[in-house]
Amino acid sequence: KDKRQGIVHVVGPEQGFTLPGTTVVCGDSHTSTHGAFGALAFGIGTSEVEHVLATQTLLQSKSKNMLIQVNGDLRAGVTSKDLMLHIISVIGTAGGTGCVMEFAGKAIRDLSVEARMSMCNMSIEAGARAGMIAPDEKTFAYFKGKSLAPSGEEWEKAVAYWKTLNSDADAKFDVVVNIS
Repeated sequence: KDKRQGIVHVVGPEQGFTLPGTTVVCGDSHTSTHGAFGALAFGIGTSEVEHVLATQTLLQSKSKNMLIQVNGDLRAGVTSKDLMLHIISVIGTAGGTGCVMEFAGKAIRDLSVEARMSMCNMSIEAGARAGMIAPDEKTFAYFKGKSLAPSGEEWEKAVAYWKTLNSDADAKFDVVVNIS
């Protein structure tokens, strides 16, 4: 038994296979979990999995983009799952249909990496194609020293690039939801 085995949504990040700026597709609707690391990640069907394995490509229509801006602090005892269930209660179970959700704001930045994974995982429950959080210092610290993550000089180059993977201050979104 190899200790590196397990569910892709845990093993990929743990080993540094999932990294900011990568695209991750998998035959599981909750592949969006990887979006917590600044990756574009979404589930695909078995025929699409075959196509990706054969060609390393996948034709996709452009998704709408949705910003979920969560300002302020979460109250004591409120978890990321609670927050996501609240977001779903605001936008509805189909509110994210056709969208990639970007989660931002102080409350999101304050979440642990694992809590961010829950947020992105549950974006599917709101009908979204994927959920994402821009990589930050917590993300970089999480990947430092992972077996498949860059190291040495390549680590510094990777972090410099990853720091560019955030939405511009004047970015336009198809849908903006503010949660206070």
